[in-house]
Amino acid sequence: MPLGPQKIDLAQSLAALQRGELPTRARLRLAEEAGPNKKLFTSDLSVNEFLLARESNMQAISQVMGSSIYHIGVIRDYKGATCEITTISDAHRESRRLAISRLYQEAKLVGADAVVGVRLQERWITMGQHGKGGDDGGEIIEFTVVGTAVRAPWITHRHGEPIVTDLSGQDLWAMQEDGFEPCGFLFEFCRYHVWHVMARGFTSGEVSGALAGIDAAKHLVEQRLHRQAKQVQAEFVVGSDIKVEVREVPCGWEGCELDDIDIDVSWFATGIRRIPGFRPATHANVPPLIMSMMPLGRRRKGEVIEDEEDDSDEIQKLAREAEENAAE
Repeated sequence: MPLGPQKIDLAQSLAALQRGELPTRARLRLAEEAGPNKKLFTSDLSVNEFLLARESNMQAISQVMGSSIYHIGVIRDYKGATCEITTISDAHRESRRLAISRLYQEAKLVGADAVVGVRLQERWITMGQHGKGGDDGGEIIEFTVVGTAVRAPWITHRHGEPIVTDLSGQDLWAMQEDGFEPCGFLFEFCRYHVWHVMARGFTSGEVSGALAGIDAAKHLVEQRLHRQAKQVQAEFVVGSDIKVEVREVPCGWEGCELDDIDIDVSWFATGIRRIPGFRPATHANVPPLIMSMMPLGRRRKGEVIEDEEDDSDEIQKLAREAEENAAE
């Protein structure tokens, strides 16, 4: 019998959230979706992803998600400094960690081997004053992740510890075909501040200080991401989504004609490794790849294709040849 409405103890649910766990209602919903009376599953997989997931022996269970609304707090005075603003970097990383942890917990509750096709979204709910040492501590960010929990017995992992990945169904199918499996979701963030690099007025030339700041921020993020990859025993890092945002900000000194810049670098990726004992399958039943060709305006030896009719005839001829080859 399906689960009926149940009374929720709000205090217990809030206490669970404060511990970084799932609210009570979410646990009840997942128990019903993964239970014996389940009639359908929800998923954010596309049609192609769903079909290729089935082809690679993956069974979709349920759509899972995690979110975190995080208050950054008061930021220390960094007037005159070129450095990472650790208060902001740590807040972004912690909000991501909490959201992904809740998605992981949902996947664990439904008995998943992995979460695939993870989509990530971040937004500012409120903004602080962004003054050097005068920030009011009012910055609040929201971070949300959504994916599809699947059963995939070919993925190596400890029992009850699903693998989170932002790879698509097509990506996982291609990886399995060549003997690779995901082993962990990787993410990093850095807010880097560079002092006195932007001159006000009509000047031209490369801003070397800004470039140096971007390189420093990217280097910090790359180092941390590599450490994460080693922790999950990844051989390669794939599917990298790297974003760099640069904003000009006042330096904080009254009457100063030079401005600073804030640099945000975020990096999301998936660690992969070889499947233990993998043996490649034969591809005898895979249909041949047919590529369309459009030789528009092509110059032949001794002649020139001048009118559209010649192009059309040529294309039709190539199409017929491709159909005949495919039929054979």
